Amino acid sequence: MKKKVMHFVQCALVKILFFGTGYSLQAQVSDPSSWESFVNSSDNTLVSDTFRLQTFGDSEWDNWGYSAKGGTQILDVSSVNIDKLGGKMGLRMPLGSSVRFEQYIPTLYSDVTAEIFYGGNYLNRGNNLSMRIYTEKDTSVQVIAKITDSNIACPYNALIIPNTPLKIDFFSATGTNPDSYYCLQYAFASGTIPTHSLFTGTGNWNDTIRWSHLPPLRHRSALIKGNVSITADTYCNTAAISSGNLQINPGTKFMANHLELFEADASIQSGGAITISDCITVRKTFEETGKWYFISFPFDVYPSGIDSRFNQKDGTPNAGGNFLYVQCYNGDKRASANRPTGNWEVVPVRSDEIPIFEKNKGYLIALDSQATDKTLSFSSRPGDIPEDFANTGTLSIPLATGMTAWNRENYGWYLCGNPLPAPLPLSQIEKNETLDGYVYVYSSSGYTAYPLNSDYALPPFSAFFVKASSETHINVSSDLSAKTTNMIRTNAPLAPHNAEPAPDKQSTGLTNLKTGNIHYFIKDRQLYLQNIPEPGYIKLTDISGSCLLNKKIREGSASVPVSNKPGIYILQIETPHFQKHYKVILP
Repeated sequence: MKKKVMHFVQCALVKILFFGTGYSLQAQVSDPSSWESFVNSSDNTLVSDTFRLQTFGDSEWDNWGYSAKGGTQILDVSSVNIDKLGGKMGLRMPLGSSVRFEQYIPTLYSDVTAEIFYGGNYLNRGNNLSMRIYTEKDTSVQVIAKITDSNIACPYNALIIPNTPLKIDFFSATGTNPDSYYCLQYAFASGTIPTHSLFTGTGNWNDTIRWSHLPPLRHRSALIKGNVSITADTYCNTAAISSGNLQINPGTKFMANHLELFEADASIQSGGAITISDCITVRKTFEETGKWYFISFPFDVYPSGIDSRFNQKDGTPNAGGNFLYVQCYNGDKRASANRPTGNWEVVPVRSDEIPIFEKNKGYLIALDSQATDKTLSFSSRPGDIPEDFANTGTLSIPLATGMTAWNRENYGWYLCGNPLPAPLPLSQIEKNETLDGYVYVYSSSGYTAYPLNSDYALPPFSAFFVKASSETHINVSSDLSAKTTNMIRTNAPLAPHNAEPAPDKQSTGLTNLKTGNIHYFIKDRQLYLQNIPEPGYIKLTDISGSCLLNKKIREGSASVPVSNKPGIYILQIETPHFQKHYKVILP
């Protein structure tokens, strides 16, 4: 029992020193367009951050290296009755020994201090413990334990070392008693630094040049506008992703209290593990109120997880206020009635024990025509996110009635959701003989059938129909090496509001578009586009990956003003069936 209590105290100390307490996502960072200015403003408050820690072998978070001489050894402190336990282990320093903690460079940190918890026993006169402190200005030596009597103990206490020490040595006086010793139980260095750090471009989490204020670890928070990979176990307080991707490499783990995703341009791919102690929040902006849009989530969303400014209603989207409306698709009804119309059903107002949106299932959602805001947040329940989130997913296709020759065309229609918070290449959907080989996605021109073995991909949080011949399960896994060439556009409002897929009415996603003659040029700060094969959009990003322009374009020709500084940029042209990147130079 004593060892369990000690281990709990040790864990608690490490979490307090190294991680601190949780900080919620500040209101100032709820708008990604302001992140660049926010991180360099006074609103980005300072936080005390323990950036070096050493508990002498008892914590996976030890990162303050040290070297020792003179017979030092790791000691189980439970055997020496140390009262102020900071950990289970300590470093025993016999007389005549020394310990040197590695030098660090506290870039961007201010008010840096170090703290050492130490004591000793069986000490005699002159068995002193001294410390050498190295700073930018000078080096000083001082006695921190002066022994003036015989066979006494040095009480265990915390020693605080201010004024930004860069390196610290401890050394004990020589003596003849082999039982005399000092013990260092823990050491850490901390300083103040802005809470939030912004990532842009492409690199790994520890790539310091990609962050505005060093990689955010422990109880600091990350703002991500780029493609960042996790190459070693990483912990931060909160992370928010907009126009970027978080990739967790195999064999690594990403840990955070809270994770926030802005729109479908934010994604997570995992070949490792993820631990979210609180919840994941998705912020979704709808182009128009009073219109029905397809949506899905890779986690259950209960009523309490929906933006508190909005309430669910179970009628048509015109009650007048901040209301949302949800519909689901009843494929069993379609099969039993053998009728391809009238199968959308209103999701009734739920209690908080029943999710409004079940994970990996597709829905229609609409905001009231008089809603005051078009951006809503949707959150998982605390503790609901499994470690294999963003790594694997399963689509369950429950079908209640049997297929017959009579209802063959209307049997097996099911509205699925993307089970991954990332683009889902259709080629990554597990081969399943019960499916007809297509996914059916709504666009402004109606439903389109895309072959499962094609190079198209579904955006995160999108919904799509499949047609199965019997009840089945479809397994999906993340492929970090997969390259998406054609992203399917899924953000068109359903028109008419009750349209349903039917095999004889779909166009195919393999339309032979004449895309070889697309032409562009820049003149007088104006970008001209010609021979655009179909409606879509363009993006202009700088070489670091930051999006500078995102605009819809129509079929044919278009002109777009560009007011960016001279330099090299990446132009992306994307339509439902075409995607191309060009390097452009703005004079």
